Amino acid sequence: MPSDFTVLVAERLERVRRALGVRAHRDAAEKALVAIGRAAQAEAERRAARKAPTRVPGNVIRFPLGRAGKRGHIGSEEG
Repeated sequence: MPSDFTVLVAERLERVRRALGVRAHRDAAEKALVAIGRAAQAEAERRAARKAPTRVPGNVIRFPLGRAGKRGHIGSEEG
């Protein structure tokens, strides 16, 4: 059973088609689908952030910087 919002979106798209034609209907439907996808993605990312560990277990390995890191960037006048 569709929700009230689903019915409202379908009705609105049908009104657009009747009033403005097929091209406007297609454009509005495509934009509605993009908006729905963005909202779903944002919610999925919020949920994933809540479940993600605050700290990833493991070791940090420090790499030596060598001369370029100590004296400046490679290709600069200093390095």
